[in-house]
Amino acid sequence: MKNLTTPQAILYGLGLIALAIASVPYSSKIVKPAYANNGVHKIALCKQRGEKCAAMKGDSLRIFNTGR
Repeated sequence: MKNLTTPQAILYGLGLIALAIASVPYSSKIVKPAYANNGVHKIALCKQRGEKCAAMKGDSLRIFNTGR
C-alpha cells in the first residue's frame, strides 16, 4: 500500500469511524444480546463453621459475628 498524505489519512480515518457508527443498528442481527435467565444468587462469605461472615456496610466490607 502506498503512503498516505495527512488529509487522506484523516479522510480514511473519519470514514472508518462513520462506518462503525452506521453499522451499530445492524450489529444486533449478527451478535445476539445475552440475557441472564437463571435469576440472582446471594453468596455469603463466611468462615468454615459459619461463626463469622462478611457484610457490606456503606462502601466497605466488614466482618461480623453471626451469633452461632
